[in-house]
Amino acid sequence: MAHSEQPHPGFSASFPALRALLSIGPFRRLFIAGSLSSFGDWLALLATTSLAAVLARDGVGQYLAVSGVFILRIAPAIVLGPLAGVVADRLDRRKTMVTGDVLRFFLFASIPLVGQLWWMYIAIVLIECVSLFWNPAKDATVPNLVPPKRLELANQLNLIGSYGTAPVAALVFSGLSLVGQPLHDLIPGIDEDGIYLAIYANAATFLLSAWIVSRLTFPPRAAKEQLVGESVFRSIADGLLILKERPFVRGLIAGMLGAFAGGGLVIGLATRFVEDMGAGAPGYGMLFVSVFTGMALGLVLGPRIFRGFSRPRLFGSALTGAGIVLLGLALVPTLLLSLPLALLLGAFVGVGWVVGYTLIGLTVEDEIRGRTFALVQSLDGVVLVIVLAVAPLVAAMFDAVLGLPVAVNLGALELTYTGAMVTYVLAGLAMVGSGVWAWRSMNDRPGVSVLAELREVLKRRGG
Repeated sequence: MAHSEQPHPGFSASFPALRALLSIGPFRRLFIAGSLSSFGDWLALLATTSLAAVLARDGVGQYLAVSGVFILRIAPAIVLGPLAGVVADRLDRRKTMVTGDVLRFFLFASIPLVGQLWWMYIAIVLIECVSLFWNPAKDATVPNLVPPKRLELANQLNLIGSYGTAPVAALVFSGLSLVGQPLHDLIPGIDEDGIYLAIYANAATFLLSAWIVSRLTFPPRAAKEQLVGESVFRSIADGLLILKERPFVRGLIAGMLGAFAGGGLVIGLATRFVEDMGAGAPGYGMLFVSVFTGMALGLVLGPRIFRGFSRPRLFGSALTGAGIVLLGLALVPTLLLSLPLALLLGAFVGVGWVVGYTLIGLTVEDEIRGRTFALVQSLDGVVLVIVLAVAPLVAAMFDAVLGLPVAVNLGALELTYTGAMVTYVLAGLAMVGSGVWAWRSMNDRPGVSVLAELREVLKRRGG
């Protein structure tokens, strides 16, 4: 699920420019193939995490099974990502993409056929290794298919195709979960929750992508064209000097990592969170829709809504707001309130994400900007793996130590609290602390309150 495009402050291209870009047949077909693969990735993420929860035993085993899916999806990119990029660039790109899609089709289709947790883990690792070759081949081809003046728009469109398919995949997953029972009565091989059906549908997207790519004509490549790979540890070492010398960048990266860790913790415990609310697989899909729809709104609309505000202060505020919303999500665990709170949480994270990356681009010189981004991406992966590994153990520990679950009756409303909710509370507090620390480290307008800045911005807009 690795994508190389960087977040952009907003998709603001005119319709004629978009139409001109999509009129380029090879790019249009490659965009469709990439969007199908991204859709399949998101659908696979939902299906495999749900299946892990079903195949594992209750308690800590269920927590660890779900986190294991996330860890195994990320680990290959941390260890082999740079090497795969170098190797992939020396292979025929069309053959690499077609072969990769066909392999992913067979690997995904094998998961429900075997029906064992150990094989699902092996298949996930193999699939992610294949994706490490597929993604660079696709990304490196885009500049050869569009003229330079259209490249930025092409990257924006690919970003939408990569992340905008997440809510669609979640809706499809929820729909397949609802029809799983009637189909199970007709087709014994389909499980009652529709998880196997979702995995088969995901596998089909890769087969369709392989057919589209096989019909593409790839432009010739320069003989010496190649990618330069760098290990994660080298990227971290080269970037540590930047953190030491620049407090602003240090606060920025620390805030982004705090938000990333909090978001990873939410994702890692999401299946158990919705199960504890009695929502099951459809509720998991709807929670996924809410979070990523909110992120999309934050990415696209946030910079426009908050134009004129200090970006460093907006960054700290967004992180703090995300933490406060996460606290609300943990304290009122009912699906009716969780979905709008998850939407708001995603919006805050989306605003913080795009503002953070924009600030790096604006404040770090070109000659060291690449290693700064590499540092952030490397630390993101390391932090996410650590959080996903530790969060289930922490939640299970709270279950045992505090004697959870505990039901609390508030009139007609009954709320059930488990270790997942307590862990969410800790994550919310950590995100609030991260946001406040980022605000204090990056505040470029000391002595000016938020309300005073709001009045200034509204006055300028009115003028």
